[in-house]
Amino acid sequence: MKRVSFSLSPEQTKQYKSLVEASLQSRILRNYTLNEYRLPDDLSVYHANARSGLKPFPFHFDEFTDERINALVTLVREQGFKVNRSSLMSHILDELIEKLSHQAEDLPKARDIRHSSFYFERGTREVIERLIPFRDRNSTIERFIIEEYQPRQTHSVLFEKPVDPESFRVSIAADAFNKLDRFVNETEVKGLTRTALMRDVIEQLIAKLSNADARKLIAEVRLKHALEEYKIKFGEDVLQEQLQPYITKKEEF
Repeated sequence: MKRVSFSLSPEQTKQYKSLVEASLQSRILRNYTLNEYRLPDDLSVYHANARSGLKPFPFHFDEFTDERINALVTLVREQGFKVNRSSLMSHILDELIEKLSHQAEDLPKARDIRHSSFYFERGTREVIERLIPFRDRNSTIERFIIEEYQPRQTHSVLFEKPVDPESFRVSIAADAFNKLDRFVNETEVKGLTRTALMRDVIEQLIAKLSNADARKLIAEVRLKHALEEYKIKFGEDVLQEQLQPYITKKEEF
């Protein structure tokens, strides 16, 4: 998650802030931009949307939302119309404000947050923290579950338990937990649990964010710490001696 600013009308941002609780303003704008906003038929609206007296207003966007903004700007420009990130965001906000003004009663101003600790393979926390800032971890996990997650079709993988477990706490909306529970019931696989699905969630999320094999990344973290611990206890020379047979085998191939 990073802080991005857009040049917007103070009146426009004031209206948006009056409709949405401060802690949810970036989240709702991200969700609308990613999942609901569509380019209008008349693309000249972006140039016509230019206003005076603009001021920079910051929001917190993840890489997916930021990339979508850039992609939409590119699409409009390819059609021969003038647009920049701020004029596009101004139109997005206008559309969102209109929607929220008619559906104010549906705003998630108070969410039912549930807290639970889960066991993962040791190294998972470090990989997650490398990919997602701590303050955004729960919201990223929650959004992935609600908007994208589907359990693996290979059920045997879901039953694999951590060899060297570590736990960390997950605090997400009840809707996200309820979705996992529905999968447990609908799958009708004996012994499948919410905990097993949460491990699958985290592995899939790591794979998506890193574009790499999640289990390989986690194993590499464990290997790194094991080597460091061995080096501290027995010295670098002994470590090199123990690693040499593996290096030799690799060279032979």
